Amino acid sequence: MGDLTLKQLLVLMFFLTASSFPAANKSNGDLPSTDNNKVAYYVFDSGGPDHYSLTNFTDKANIVVLFEGTLWELADSVNYHTGWMRNVNYHYYSEILRDIKILQSRGVKVLMNVDDAASWSTSTPFTTYDGKKYDYKQFAEFIKTCAIDKLHLDGISLDIEHKATGNTEYITLLKEIGKYFGPMSSNNTSQIYTAAIYSGGAPGYVIGKSPDVAAYFNFVMDMAYFNKDYAARFNSWASYIGSSKTMIGVLNDYYDVSLASAAAAWQPASPSKAGIMVYAANNLKSYTDAVFSALTVTSVEQENKEIQFTLAQNYPNPFNPSTEIKYSLPKDGFAKMKVYDLLGNEVATLVNEEKAAGTYTVAFDGSKLSSGVYMYRLTVDKYISTKKMLLIR
Repeated sequence: MGDLTLKQLLVLMFFLTASSFPAANKSNGDLPSTDNNKVAYYVFDSGGPDHYSLTNFTDKANIVVLFEGTLWELADSVNYHTGWMRNVNYHYYSEILRDIKILQSRGVKVLMNVDDAASWSTSTPFTTYDGKKYDYKQFAEFIKTCAIDKLHLDGISLDIEHKATGNTEYITLLKEIGKYFGPMSSNNTSQIYTAAIYSGGAPGYVIGKSPDVAAYFNFVMDMAYFNKDYAARFNSWASYIGSSKTMIGVLNDYYDVSLASAAAAWQPASPSKAGIMVYAANNLKSYTDAVFSALTVTSVEQENKEIQFTLAQNYPNPFNPSTEIKYSLPKDGFAKMKVYDLLGNEVATLVNEEKAAGTYTVAFDGSKLSSGVYMYRLTVDKYISTKKMLLIR
C-alpha cells in the first residue's frame, strides 16, 4: 500500500465512491439526453426589431451558446476587450454573468463560442494580450481556466470557419481541449464540447468526417443554413460519425418557421439525431421556440431510454495489481470498455465486441501502470457510463 495511511486510504475510497460518474442515459440533472438537444445561439451584436436578454430570448432551449465576443473577454475584460458583448440589454459584464447563473439555475446549459483561427494549425495557437505565446497544451488549459474555473460555464462550442487548416497540429489541439470538455474528458457528465461546421470550411471535414476526432465532441452542428435540403446536410456528416453525433442548424433568413419545424421533426432511420440548433440571435423568440417545440424523438429511442444498463464499481478497490469489473446488458449490443488515465490517455481496452444480453465480469491488470486514479468507461450503443478506480503499487 506504499506510504498511504489508513485515514488517507479511507478519504481516497470515499472520493472514488462519491465521484463515480453516473450513467449518461439516466436522469441525473447533468447533460440533456443525447437526442434532445435544443441549442439556441444568443448573438450579442445582433440587429433586428426586438432585443431580448439571455433569460428571455427563448423558453424552450436546454443549451444556450453565447456568440460574438470571446471567452477570455468574459473571463478577463480588463486585458481582453472587444466591446461586442454590449447591446441594449447589457452594458456591464456583470449583467451577463448574472443572467448566465439564472439560466443555469433553470437547468439550461450555457456554452461559450470559441472561434478557431489560422494559428490553431500551428505549434503556437494563441498569443496573450502581453505577447506571451501558448502551445497547444497551454492554450487548452487556458480555455479550461476561463470556461470552468473562472466562469463556471457548462462547456464550449467551437466555430470552425476561420482559416484554420485540418493538419496534425489542429487535430492535436482539438483532442487536447477534449481532455477538459466533452465525452472523452474527466468532466464527461457535466461539460459539453460541440463544434459548428459546414461544407465550405475545410477544418469541418476533420471533425464531421473523422470518427476518431468526433469522438471528443458531444455533437457537431451543420451550419450551412443556405442549403434547404436538411436531410442531405445531416447525412453528409452522419454517414461518417453517426446520427447521434449530428444535428443541423436553421436560420430564419433561409428557413421559415414551417421549413425549420419540418427539419426539427425529421428523424433519420436510426438512431435519432442529436437535436436541432436555432441561430435566431436574440430577436426571434417565437421562431426559436416554435422550432424547438417541433423536435421529435423516435419511439424506438424512447423505449431504449427505459432500458437499464449496469456498470459496477470495480472490486477490490483500491487494488494491486489486478481488479475485476462487472457489467450487465439487458439487450444484445456492441460493447466497448476502455481504461483511461486522468489526462484522457487510453491505457487499456478490456472489451471490444458484440455481446449478448447478460452479466459479465472482466479483469483488469494494472501491473505495468503507475499508482494513481484511472477511469474505466463502458459504451454500448448510446449508453455510456464511467467510473473511477485507484491503483496502489
